[in-house]
Amino acid sequence: MKIITLFCLLLIGLSTAQASHLLGGYIQATPITGSPLTYRISALLYMDEVRGKPAADQADVLDICLGDGSTVKAFRASRLLIENKTTSINSYTLIHTYAGPGVYPLTLILSNRTGVKNITNADAQLFTLNSVLSTNLVNQTPTPGYPGNGFRVGVGRRATIALAATDPEGDSLVYGLSKAQTSVTQASCNAQSVASYQYPNDVTRRGTFKLNSRTGELVWDAPTELGYYSVTLTINEYRRGILISQTMQEIPLVVEDIPSTPGIIPPYEPVADGPSPTGLVTAITDYEDVNVRLVTFPNPVDDRLQVVIQTSNPTTATLQLTDNNGRKLHELTFHRMARQHEQVVSMSSLTPGVYVLRVDVDGRTLTRKVVKR
Repeated sequence: MKIITLFCLLLIGLSTAQASHLLGGYIQATPITGSPLTYRISALLYMDEVRGKPAADQADVLDICLGDGSTVKAFRASRLLIENKTTSINSYTLIHTYAGPGVYPLTLILSNRTGVKNITNADAQLFTLNSVLSTNLVNQTPTPGYPGNGFRVGVGRRATIALAATDPEGDSLVYGLSKAQTSVTQASCNAQSVASYQYPNDVTRRGTFKLNSRTGELVWDAPTELGYYSVTLTINEYRRGILISQTMQEIPLVVEDIPSTPGIIPPYEPVADGPSPTGLVTAITDYEDVNVRLVTFPNPVDDRLQVVIQTSNPTTATLQLTDNNGRKLHELTFHRMARQHEQVVSMSSLTPGVYVLRVDVDGRTLTRKVVKR
């Protein structure tokens, strides 16, 4: 009997240690002065100190994919308890030197995502963050904002959350809503959208959920069901009209029963993915919006090519990869209307050379030469 009891206690201990604790976060890159290709890569994670404290206690090190084929360990540098010690902000850092200029996707994949209302079986989905860093110029990626009133909002009340990022170089920032990310395996460096993700107001199909793409102000009018929700946004950084970085930030919103006078819930409006074409934080005056923007990185590419299609209005799109002789190697059609479409194209099996990426969107065709190393 003592052996059985001890075994049961051991199982309970393991279950507690692996409890879901990841609420959100982001990845940031900061150049090291005097070394243009050396960066401090930081992952900042929000952790649940109530439902997942034992797991948060043990989370001292994690792996970050750095976009050049290397995966490096980052160690916890700080842990700050906030919101009456119910949440912690954890900072992990590493120093990395890239071999040369380029565009590098930074990816973090972890288990133990906290359960939320707007993701089916969220605790079974790998928690994934990604940012895109360009080392073609000296730049620190933006620091995403943290809401001054925390992550807690009242049920039945219009919630306004300030998420404006800061940028030391004064670059232009554009904010957009996106879906939470996951991955097939924790050993992978590939991110994809969570298939079951719903925007918070889609759960009950009531009210509106909007992000001001100029200011980063998020308005949920209004939460109608108690619980935890996942919110993900992208912060696109522009310098003189050129996209130079993209940061994904995931935050939790906790809807609670806070004593107040309930407001009138407006009619339901579904959320449009991606940034509004007019939503620009103007740090420079020569930025001009274009109807379609095609982003490919890295280029030259060794293995995986990330393709991002951004449009002024929600639309479908088709992308096609061919060799120089016009032979089709990859084709994908995005049937869902959206302002932003993303796809990772595997080029690992292709021989080194020049390939052509073609994108057809809303009657327009864009092409981009891609160099396979």
